[in-house]
Amino acid sequence: MRMKLLAIIYCSLFVFWGCSTIPTNESASNEVYSFRLGHTGNSNHHYHEITEEFANRVAERTDGNVVIEVFPANQLGNQAEAVEGVMIGTQDMVLTSGGILSMWVPDMGILNLPYLFDDFAHVHKALNSAPGKELEKQLREHDARLLGWWVNGFRHISNSKIEIKKPGDLEGLTIRTPETEVFTTSFEYLGAYPTAIAFNELYTALQLGTVEAQENPVAHIVTQRFSEVHSYVSKSSHMYEPAPLLINNKKFESLPQQYQTILVNTAKELELEHMQLVSELEERQWEQLEEEGMVISEVDLDAFRESALPIHEHYRKKLNQQLIDDIIKMGSE
Repeated sequence: MRMKLLAIIYCSLFVFWGCSTIPTNESASNEVYSFRLGHTGNSNHHYHEITEEFANRVAERTDGNVVIEVFPANQLGNQAEAVEGVMIGTQDMVLTSGGILSMWVPDMGILNLPYLFDDFAHVHKALNSAPGKELEKQLREHDARLLGWWVNGFRHISNSKIEIKKPGDLEGLTIRTPETEVFTTSFEYLGAYPTAIAFNELYTALQLGTVEAQENPVAHIVTQRFSEVHSYVSKSSHMYEPAPLLINNKKFESLPQQYQTILVNTAKELELEHMQLVSELEERQWEQLEEEGMVISEVDLDAFRESALPIHEHYRKKLNQQLIDDIIKMGSE
């Protein structure tokens, strides 16, 4: 998969640099524009590394006239508060999750359907073609402009009770999910008892035994120190979680055209770099969890994929069926 991802990145960068340029600041005004960008990861998470890199490149390419200050660890509010702030204009920018955005744009929940995506290459293909463009259009209707489809990663299940290797192992398990319907409904279909808990409250909930399990990309499992409260983690890869980078549309349009272009092109450039960064980090993070004493289990992926089919059918009736089918088809092309 890593070689396939590298091929996608190199080909995409060739097309990107062949069709666009990063302008210099020769014709823009000298007015300084300041933005605050919030995200949910702590300072050790790849969210922070990639947002700081974004801020640095934008500052360099605008001769310091566009300043982006990064706030990690929900300092500007939890995800729902931050997203709403961007939409109504009280917050400038946010790196968030597709699941949270489904609270305003229901079709964003499609991206969280279990086993919708095969791998990172499938994700990149879908989000940079018609399905991604349709979701971007729907976000714009809420005054949120998408700058880039950055990466959270494929999600995995950790818990304090048992090794989870097959769908039946989830039966009766209490599990924390994000505060969005696709997550809670999916785990209900799988036989678990989901409870929606905000991410910034999750560690305490696990520590107190409010729930027995949680599911997140491996980077969150590592950086949030879930190995301190959980003994088991399964490589379920059951859902993909995108990390859309959003800016309030009115604030974006208030920028000189040249700076708008720099923001868009820099975010798109980092989209592929972020995907490669996450892919490389995850190899080391699985090793770290094992060193910290967690039992890491492989799962019966075929059985899990089969268990997800009724969930797909459920959401074909509720969400954009064509969008679901188009994304699935791209994985087999």
